[in-house]
Amino acid sequence: MSTRPCRFMERYPEEGRDPIPVERYTSPDYFNLERERIFRRKWLNVGHILQAPKPGDYFVADLKILDTSLLVIHGKDGQYRAFHNMCSHRGAPVAWDAQGSCKGYLACRFHGWVYDTTGKLVQISDAANFPGVKAEENGLTPVHCAVWKGFVFVNMAAEPEETLLDYLGPVAEEVGRFDFDGFTPAFSYRIDENVNWKTLQEAQLEGWHLPYLHEKTLARAVKVDGNQYRHAAIELHGLHGVLGSPPPDSFTPPPTAMLASRFGTGTVQAFGAKLDGNGEGYRFRGSFDFWHIFPNFFVGLLNGLFFTFNIWPQAVDRSVWEIKGYYPPVKTAGELFAREYSKVGLRDPMMEDCFTHELICAQLKSGAKQHIFFQDEEMLARHLSNGVDRCVRGLA
Repeated sequence: MSTRPCRFMERYPEEGRDPIPVERYTSPDYFNLERERIFRRKWLNVGHILQAPKPGDYFVADLKILDTSLLVIHGKDGQYRAFHNMCSHRGAPVAWDAQGSCKGYLACRFHGWVYDTTGKLVQISDAANFPGVKAEENGLTPVHCAVWKGFVFVNMAAEPEETLLDYLGPVAEEVGRFDFDGFTPAFSYRIDENVNWKTLQEAQLEGWHLPYLHEKTLARAVKVDGNQYRHAAIELHGLHGVLGSPPPDSFTPPPTAMLASRFGTGTVQAFGAKLDGNGEGYRFRGSFDFWHIFPNFFVGLLNGLFFTFNIWPQAVDRSVWEIKGYYPPVKTAGELFAREYSKVGLRDPMMEDCFTHELICAQLKSGAKQHIFFQDEEMLARHLSNGVDRCVRGLA
């Protein structure tokens, strides 16, 4: 692995080397432009089909940044559709729970208007007293929806600028080689943080901080060149990108990790094993690959599991971080132990991250500094900040 200075800056000179303005992280006006020019225009991942596996199943995705919640429903015809979770009568939510199932119809609990799984209004309660209200004109308000490799995406624009596959570009082909079949939801976390959404994401887009911030939790399981972490690969694909994480030259896990590794995928496989591939398809760039799909979706790929992050802006200084892990089905008590150990192994460094994110956000608001800096190993963080800025300026 080459570790020459500025290897990624040399590969991607268009990303520049200049400092990044702090205003991008603290300005309410800039945040409002992000809302309108990114989150109302780009394809957004809102979940996975495993949240609604059978016809009639549904889930609700809250999009606070766009002042709405969405109802994603698995239609009786097998199609997935998304709608504003809003009854046409007086605006009450049609689905009040986060996830559920119906026999083909959903009724608003406020006054009983009924919709089918295609969003069609099929019954107006006390219809005789609604003169002039036509059911065929008052179905649920649809949102553009597409499914890729089991991931459900929506686009809030009246007409998307491009299809989901065009938007993903080469990411669709690259990640599409990974075999996602046979995985089931294993765990999830939801973290509400006082931090700008880009600060939160940028901490996930570089491993340079691992031997420092995660000295007690992760540093032993990553490759360090001298005292520095070096990525195995950083690749940019349009607005998207991927990090490849190198395995350590040697790694002696603690006894609990060794025990977990005997029964299933645990911290040993997740952070210390050199993986060559996933069947005959996907080829790993390092011990595992971490894909960023602009603007706020991440997919971490390993041989024994995959996990996802969704980072949702709530305000200029507040974000929600949703974390989900997917494993093969548990068959034994030992595999359950391995799963739970891996879950905790992921949780602890995330807690270290969260504490640091909020400290950074608080200090950036002080106005004491006008710029921040990204070095070469932080190329994907720079790429995110630059991509957001291009969108805000109408260039992407």
